[in-house]
Parts: sequence; structure tokens; C-alpha cells
Amino acid sequence: MTKWNYGDAYLKYPLGDEPYTFKDGSIVKVHDIFNPIPDFMYKADVIFVDPPWNQGNMTSFYTKADKTNPFKYDSFYKRLFECIKEVRPRIAFVEVGKEYLPYFIEEMKKIYKKVTFYNSKYYNNNKNLCYIVQGADKYKNLKLDGMDEEKIIEWICTNIDYECIGDFCMGRGLVGMYSYLNNKKFVGTELNHKRLSVLLERIDNIEREI
Repeated sequence: MTKWNYGDAYLKYPLGDEPYTFKDGSIVKVHDIFNPIPDFMYKADVIFVDPPWNQGNMTSFYTKADKTNPFKYDSFYKRLFECIKEVRPRIAFVEVGKEYLPYFIEEMKKIYKKVTFYNSKYYNNNKNLCYIVQGADKYKNLKLDGMDEEKIIEWICTNIDYECIGDFCMGRGLVGMYSYLNNKKFVGTELNHKRLSVLLERIDNIEREI
């Protein structure tokens, strides 16, 4: 059994194979991206996703989910962009490290007319560099350069007009949490049920505070 239990949220908020629906109609599901896209993901008119950035990162994600990774990274990121193309939100944001940045830009250009990227960082550390690749049909310069990735997620959920935001690699649910705080719906999938349960705990705590 893995040591990665993420505060044991999964014990209080267990998730099975079925989608979980929040009070506002937002939906999440434990799901492997290589499986067919759940129907509820097509509700997303904006997407923000922070996927594994390379082979080692992806293998670690599977290990932490108590699963064996059978895939090559090229297959993974190409599948991710297949999903984005199939859902076809009007704006898509994908986070990535430097190693695969050119490949992500290339894949995004196969879907959208206007593609750009923003310099970012994570955990509020200037040494932790990352990038947010943006795709849209109309040019959008959102002045996000230099912001921490979590601040970018918060900014998007606060300032972009959308009906529903989606995330194919939801993790512990920052996209869902900030969308919820802004009274907007979200949909998402995540391989690791223990990580996804953290989002349920966060939203339950927010509701209790309210």
C-alpha cells in the first residue's frame, strides 16, 4: 500500500467508480485518461490542466495511485491533447515543464488558431519554473507572465467568463476549489482517488465555514 495518503481525506470522503456530483451540479470522477471521456466533461467551455510533465513524473503519478504505468509519455501527452480536441473548449490552458514545452505548443497549434504561453513557477519558488500553454481561436494576452501557477488558476477562475471549467488531471482540485469559490461549475477527472478526495474535503470545509 502506498504511503501517499494526502491527509487521509479518502477515509472520510471515499470515491468509487461512479461520478461524484456536488450540490451546485459540478462533477468529478476517478478516471484514467486513456479510457473514453466521461460525458460530463463535454460541459467544459474552458479547460485548465496540469498533467505529468515527463516519463518519470507520469510513472510517479501511477505509483502514488497504487497503479503500474504501462504507457510511454509520448502516448500520454498525445492522448491528453486528443481529449482537449474532442471536448474543444473555447480556451485551453495546459501546464508543462521546459522539457516538453515545444511539443505541447505543437499539439495545441493542431487544435487552436492562436497559441501562446506564459512563464510561471510553482510553490511560490522562482527556481521552480514552468509554463502555461494557452490555446484559443481569438488572440488573448492575459498578462499572466511571472505569476505562480496557483495564482494563475485563481485568476482564471475569477476573471474569465465561463459556464463550466474542466480539468483532465485534477489532482487535489485547485481548479475545482477556485471555481467553487467563484460560484462557477467545474468538471474533472483524476487517476488517484486519494488525491481527488482532498477536493471533497476542501469544499466541505468551505461550506462549513460559510
